[in-house]
Amino acid sequence: MSGIYGIFYKDGTAVTSEAIAPIENAMASWGKDGRGSWCKESVGLGHLMLHSTPQSLYEKLPVSHPQNPHWVITADARIDNRQDLFAALNITPAESRTIPDSTLVLFAYERWGQDCVSRLIGEFAFAIWDRREQKLFCGRDHMGFKPFYYYEDNRCFIFASDIEGVLSRPEVPHRPNEPLLAAYLQEDTYFPEKRQTFLADIVKLPPAHQLTVTAKSSQLTQYWSLDNVREVRLSSDEAYAEQLRELLFQAVECRIQTPFPVGCHLSGGLDSSSVTAIAAQLLRQKGKTPTAYSWSPPPPTTGKCPDDERRLIQLLCQQEGLECQYVDLQVEDVVGTYSRDFSRDPAEMMFREQLVQKQAARNGVRVMLSGWGGDECITGHGWGFLSELFLQGRWRQLHREIRIVSHQEGANLLYALRLDARVAYSKVSRTLIPEPIWSWWHGPNSRNSCYPLTCINPSFAKQHKDAVMAMRGPSLRERPGVQANQWRWLNNGHLTKRIEAWAVNGDRQGMLYSYPLLDRRILEFGLGSPPEQFVRQGCRRSLMRRAVECILPAAVQQNRSKREAAAFAVLDRVWPPALPALSDRLGLQEGDLLAAKYVDLNKLKEVISQTKEMKRDVEVLLITLACVNSFRV
Repeated sequence: MSGIYGIFYKDGTAVTSEAIAPIENAMASWGKDGRGSWCKESVGLGHLMLHSTPQSLYEKLPVSHPQNPHWVITADARIDNRQDLFAALNITPAESRTIPDSTLVLFAYERWGQDCVSRLIGEFAFAIWDRREQKLFCGRDHMGFKPFYYYEDNRCFIFASDIEGVLSRPEVPHRPNEPLLAAYLQEDTYFPEKRQTFLADIVKLPPAHQLTVTAKSSQLTQYWSLDNVREVRLSSDEAYAEQLRELLFQAVECRIQTPFPVGCHLSGGLDSSSVTAIAAQLLRQKGKTPTAYSWSPPPPTTGKCPDDERRLIQLLCQQEGLECQYVDLQVEDVVGTYSRDFSRDPAEMMFREQLVQKQAARNGVRVMLSGWGGDECITGHGWGFLSELFLQGRWRQLHREIRIVSHQEGANLLYALRLDARVAYSKVSRTLIPEPIWSWWHGPNSRNSCYPLTCINPSFAKQHKDAVMAMRGPSLRERPGVQANQWRWLNNGHLTKRIEAWAVNGDRQGMLYSYPLLDRRILEFGLGSPPEQFVRQGCRRSLMRRAVECILPAAVQQNRSKREAAAFAVLDRVWPPALPALSDRLGLQEGDLLAAKYVDLNKLKEVISQTKEMKRDVEVLLITLACVNSFRV
């Protein structure tokens, strides 16, 4: 909804409007609907407004508590459990209508102190200056929907929603984070890194954390985790489906409370289709219609639509009366994205999304709904279910599930036993191998997502070998327990990585992203529900399919494929030629001494010249070139 920033000088140096002006100027594109700042003594807070909710139209930030002016807040917040908080805080309905979300956070802080963060449901990042206790209290939502970067030393604490804002202050060094870069050049260990950035002296407030900063100390505390989740026990399968359906409508309803046009990502898959259909039905009651946006290429203008994801997209659009705008991805779009300095201008999944942003901007869209994040929890495939049955001694049910799964894969009577054994090995035996043994057996490349190719300078890799190993997260291979697998994926960091990149790029363009399937109430429902709800008679994603049975077209609701054939065919076409084009644009030379410290430029050029077709190596090489471009000067 907005950009926030601030400075706290621990040594008592006065903060002036001139001191915070560079941050505001660096983030000028965030303030489409206004700017505000507050400075007093050793603290300065700032805000750049982008209206999205009805309450935000009348919001002016930073703002002090109405009765206690020694509390001042700057916030980027949309609070979804407003009514629950109003009831707990004894605020009347008449009063509540005019209270913006930022002031509601202040009231919660007044009542519960630092425990207020765990009571907030929504998407938020905020900083409260408590003059009475001389501390800066900061909080970030459970998944990191709102960015929060900061730099801290013995003298100062500087924070902002955009890393460019932090870098604008002369106190902040611009040193590259070499261990993280070494990890990024070799494997996807950047995914689980939720605190570091590619600049060694700038870090992030992790999701589900709060931070208290005083002149003498800083305390970082996690306020939400799997330990907070309670078991969900309902009377029947229908009750679970009904409860999830209500939560889905609630999550979408919270995110479409806006006077501006709404957009929806739509891939034809279960997640995005469910979010889009629910948004369309709810907005129709308000006399509005969302616009759908797809990463797939436009379907043929004549003839029958091909049997790919576009057919499913059209089925849903016809049912809900929607228009879908498609992406016409070109080589130049890929080259332009990977030409960014991604240490300051995040480019995660942006080569297609930047085209969506341009289309949405022309349509005046302020809020973009995405179905991303469903796979990790509520629409998960039930990873770990079969091995959990084995460990619980429920072998008869395990045998039935194995037979159903193997027959779905095409077994006939002759090969049934063979396929049964294959399913039992992949879904039970392998998952029971302890992590230390798995890592020892597979060596340093035990992560499923390791790059098969790297052009990293061997001496640079050796220099940071220990740091990279320490940074490595747990393997994401399937392990026993549905909820345990869900939590590992939710906690991995890849979700936050994309969320942060899209938040920064979106806010710079005047557009907000929101993810209903990552609503905290939905996550807690999924993490607390029995494993059997996710897999039924070999049908994966069973809980979600039952919840949206009367909402989606049958072909969409029963679709088992995750592959977007048309969208990936475009990548097969544009990525290979983008590789030499990007290399030529960057003009790699042996004299690029800093880049040569990180990458073997001769090997990189040789491999690029030999890569002619789409495969995993093409993406790795594009990322490597982006690293060279970001850290060559």
